[in-house]
Amino acid sequence: MPDSLLQAFLAVEDQRFYDHWGVDFLGILRASVHNTQGTLQGASTVTQQLTRNIYLTRERRLLRKVKEALLAVRIERQFSKYEILERYLNLINLGRYGSQEVLGVQEAAQNYFGKNVWELELHECATLAGIPKSPTRYSPIRHPDRSKERRNLVLGLMLKAGFINAEEYDANVQKPVVIEVPKSAQGTGGSHFLEYVHERLIEEPELEGHLYNQGLRVYTTIDPSMQEIAERAVADHLRELDQKLRVGSSRYRSLPDYDENKNNPNGINPITSYLQAGLIALEPQTGHIKAMVGGRDFYITRQEINFFNRSVDAYRQPGSAFKPIVFAALLDFPPLITPATIVRDEAWSIDVGTRRRWRPRNYGQRYYGDITARRVLEKSINIATARMMWETPIEENEKPAGLNRTLAIAKRLGIDANLPAYPSLALGAGGLPVLQMTGAYSVFANGGVRKKPIGIHYVEDQYGDILIENQPQAEQVLDEGIAYLMTHLLKGVIDNGTGAGARVMGLKRPAAGKTGTTDDYTDAWFVGYIQNLAAGVWVGFNDPKQKTLFPGARGALPIWARFMIEGARGPIKDFEKPSNIVLRSIDKNTGMLKYQGKCPEEDIIKEAFIVGYEPKMLCNAHR
Repeated sequence: MPDSLLQAFLAVEDQRFYDHWGVDFLGILRASVHNTQGTLQGASTVTQQLTRNIYLTRERRLLRKVKEALLAVRIERQFSKYEILERYLNLINLGRYGSQEVLGVQEAAQNYFGKNVWELELHECATLAGIPKSPTRYSPIRHPDRSKERRNLVLGLMLKAGFINAEEYDANVQKPVVIEVPKSAQGTGGSHFLEYVHERLIEEPELEGHLYNQGLRVYTTIDPSMQEIAERAVADHLRELDQKLRVGSSRYRSLPDYDENKNNPNGINPITSYLQAGLIALEPQTGHIKAMVGGRDFYITRQEINFFNRSVDAYRQPGSAFKPIVFAALLDFPPLITPATIVRDEAWSIDVGTRRRWRPRNYGQRYYGDITARRVLEKSINIATARMMWETPIEENEKPAGLNRTLAIAKRLGIDANLPAYPSLALGAGGLPVLQMTGAYSVFANGGVRKKPIGIHYVEDQYGDILIENQPQAEQVLDEGIAYLMTHLLKGVIDNGTGAGARVMGLKRPAAGKTGTTDDYTDAWFVGYIQNLAAGVWVGFNDPKQKTLFPGARGALPIWARFMIEGARGPIKDFEKPSNIVLRSIDKNTGMLKYQGKCPEEDIIKEAFIVGYEPKMLCNAHR
């Protein structure tokens, strides 16, 4: 380890390290004086901290302090000062990188600065030495300004202790805290995104001859803070689900096997026996990928070139999370439905050829009778959704208009997967990646304008010349009024429907979204958005036949809500209503205009309609 690293830690943690024998009584006396004067100051030596990290808890009890002191003295007798300091620096908590705890200076050097510990410069050593006081507060990733302030304090203590001179101090206090991408991202936070970016760079013809032998600067769209929040949300909730399923212990975490996967373009699918997840967060107005979690693990496939990313490469059935695509198709011009259209929900089947009939089922085997399109979506009713798509006029290709429209609008929204042209499509039968689903919902959030999702902002060569600059073209793929109708409907899912758990968890912002659960509980989804951020979450096993037993509201929604609550930026804004939208008071049960003095107030809602397509008749259910 470099001398400057040892000196930095000793300057801030234990300046009398070489003078005491495990317990610094002068330090305790000094700390007592400062604490009496109202300035809190610690007195634990490096040896005591090592003792605490290895043997003891952090509880503030006198007995623990006595044990700590006795053990520290014993350690000093058995090990040299250098051995004690080396072990301390290899075990100390130095914050988090993504969802992983960073333990020891070597891990910290690799994760924060992309180099080995013996390559660290003076200002980087001081940065690491400043972290232990409060690993979260002084994280160089989350709080670079605080980290710099703390680093400069360490440099000042090093100057005062005689470890560095004034010239070295002046040269280093001005340097910014710069986080470098690790040379090897395997197993670290953001690893799947780094590999995603790497694959995009390989595909760029402009970078041929530059990628591996010249110093490129790659500016990505990722938001480090959002990335950390996303990884923590995934890790924390999967840990909770593991406990309920009794999986996730070390005996399950063996190297993956592989199975052929026809839905995955790479042709393979790693199989693990514990829950996995994928998360994508996009900025709808720019298409910038702000966070990406590809799973709990990061490893090389048997071809030794691909890193399996469940948010990009896994094509899984979205279940009911696909229903908004169907609704958008039916609402689009000329509209086949409005939010107030009455649909009949009852036992229903349809001939799908070869003497077979398809019989969709509702959750809980319940039928709702006559119900509005809005409530069909809020309650995620399967039969009514399938009928709405399938029982539409037959077109020239002998397919229902609702099906044709759904396939067409899916492509316009950026979904390029090979979707099945069957009635089960209405319930999300086709496999889709999280990235494409989130991109589709982003169109609703952005007033019908699609921005292709990107992870690379621009790339510079070693001279600062821009080689690539990504500026996705804005494409109006959906009328802004139709996009608003979808948002208005999907807000109801969160406020009154299957996504209401987000409000229970504390989400305050206006938000829209949809749960998704496959019939056999193998896939749990939630995709949703606020005004300036969209996110999609999938939870399941890599084996598509293995059941999670969790619906989308329990498996995926909590991750989405946690991410949105912590990761949302900027002032709280509602979605802007375009000029071709009109709001009308209707009876939520009949879909007809409010009959003043007749309809119960609890049945009245404000519904959005395209101008000219609002209901004209007064409610007749209460006359």
